[in-house]
Amino acid sequence: METKHDFTQGNILKKLVLFMVPIFGALVLQAMYGAVDLIIVGWFGTTAGISAVSTGSNLVNLVVFTVTGLSMGSRC
Repeated sequence: METKHDFTQGNILKKLVLFMVPIFGALVLQAMYGAVDLIIVGWFGTTAGISAVSTGSNLVNLVVFTVTGLSMGSRC
């Protein structure tokens, strides 16, 4: 069963927040994953490892954030 949400009627702020929460949560978890990975490598790795994890994490975040931003308005 498909539920339709009309953003042109009623309280837009409530509907927008309900739409935003899962997307924002996923993006925060992705950023936290990179930060925790960097902490672990910082404890046990070398400076080259820290640099590699930092660069790789930023690139992965860029791709994930871009794809998420582009797909927000699309319909599957």
